[in-house]
Amino acid sequence: MAMHRFVKTFTQGKQDERNQDSDHTSDEMPAIGIPPERRREARKDIRCMCTYEVLETIEDKSIGTRQGQAFAFNQSTEGMLLLIGVAPREKQLIEVHNPRSGWGKTANVFETRWTKPLPVESLGSLYLVGCKRIFGPLDYLSF
Repeated sequence: MAMHRFVKTFTQGKQDERNQDSDHTSDEMPAIGIPPERRREARKDIRCMCTYEVLETIEDKSIGTRQGQAFAFNQSTEGMLLLIGVAPREKQLIEVHNPRSGWGKTANVFETRWTKPLPVESLGSLYLVGCKRIFGPLDYLSF
């Protein structure tokens, strides 16, 4: 619930902008506190809610540990910047499902490259998470 309030505040008035020009790169949020040298390529602003599952490897077995909602700020062919309510470890796998038009969704698997706490007093602990794409995109229909 806290994530929704933060996202609503952050994206207020941005929906029309995104619909008019979805292929632009972000000039408003070029880094969100992320050094430019970490970027290998331009990222596309997407600003949308998505679902995630954090996967953890324990004794050579992969186990789904947490599910929830995240906010995707931007993405490139190599990675994505997420805002989530858990702090994944470096190299931890995150499965992300993004909405598409209609019933469609897109699934990707990312590896956590870095995590940065984002203090939001009224909402609790939120984290910016830089991810590198490991697998995907895989498009599917969700009913």
